Amino acid sequence: MFDKDNQEAIELMVDLHNDVNDDALKLISEYYLDITNPIGTKITDISEKEISLVINVSDKKIDRVIKFPQEAKDSNEVSTFFYTFLNQARNKAPKNYPKTRIENLIEKTLNLKTYITKVTGKRTISSNILEITFEGGLEDLPDLGNDAFVYFIVHQEIEHNYPEGFKMQNFRDLGNTEKNPYSAAYYTIRNFRENAIDVWFVLHDHPGPLAVWSEKVVEGCEVAFWGPRTTFTPPKKTKEYLFIGDETAQPAVLASIENLANKENYKCFFETQDETTRFNYDDDRNKIDWIYRKKQAAGEGTELIKKIENLEIDTSALYVFGAGEAKQISAIRKIFKNKYGLKSDQMSFTGYWRKTK
Repeated sequence: MFDKDNQEAIELMVDLHNDVNDDALKLISEYYLDITNPIGTKITDISEKEISLVINVSDKKIDRVIKFPQEAKDSNEVSTFFYTFLNQARNKAPKNYPKTRIENLIEKTLNLKTYITKVTGKRTISSNILEITFEGGLEDLPDLGNDAFVYFIVHQEIEHNYPEGFKMQNFRDLGNTEKNPYSAAYYTIRNFRENAIDVWFVLHDHPGPLAVWSEKVVEGCEVAFWGPRTTFTPPKKTKEYLFIGDETAQPAVLASIENLANKENYKCFFETQDETTRFNYDDDRNKIDWIYRKKQAAGEGTELIKKIENLEIDTSALYVFGAGEAKQISAIRKIFKNKYGLKSDQMSFTGYWRKTK
């Protein structure tokens, strides 16, 4: 039986696939399970042995189970099996069958580069946000704007020199084993300049490897990162923007706001711990609302949810971009879908991190 952390990760996976990746579920239903003209498919349960689905057809619902090739040990293996089923369905589908959102995202990663750069500066943004500047080796790094994010790969030895030709695949080949001296995580580019970027790192009471690295690293140290990509994709009809984020999402939100053609038509909710974790930002029209968790832990704040549940908004031309703790963001996504009736292309919600304690 999955432990609590894996079970929570799988529950979030189910929510994401059901809410966002319904086109992938439809492809699996049609060309892996051979269901003719499925109208809609939902995952009802995932166990160590199988995925359970309910599939709507014209006049009834069909229950189906897809067995795993072997018992899944954790949520990562469940995800791997899911992609295997999707790939097998794709191989059976006609060549002109539209690519799913997942497939489009995977395709975008195929030509991404790995960059080796150096730390050239550090400064404090707030009591729990540290900005690090990286320069050199970034001459051909594309400026995607908005929430452009990269995958940092750091060595357990702070002053590590990466081997010549080091790439993302080298990191992947080491796998999740004790022999792998690297740790990795996604971070957003806060500022982009010629051959240089700034990145914000959130500091924690119980920090992970990347947060520890960010505090210890000094000027001149090397780092590798892979990317960039972006999830900020508002429909062309968008006239109003709503941004939501905790500390981990604030650089992505600010970069996206600064990239808007018309900065008049946005509102933003920033959740943070208290006034010491708030930073100064040029917001002369008061479009940013700061919401404090106070004694509540990160990922468990209730005031942000209350604020979102009581919005008075016109959703006809609205695009919502939100990111933060995975369970909290999943709950927020459901509010916008069920209460406010937003369509999937009007929302981009990402769980940047997941609370496990």
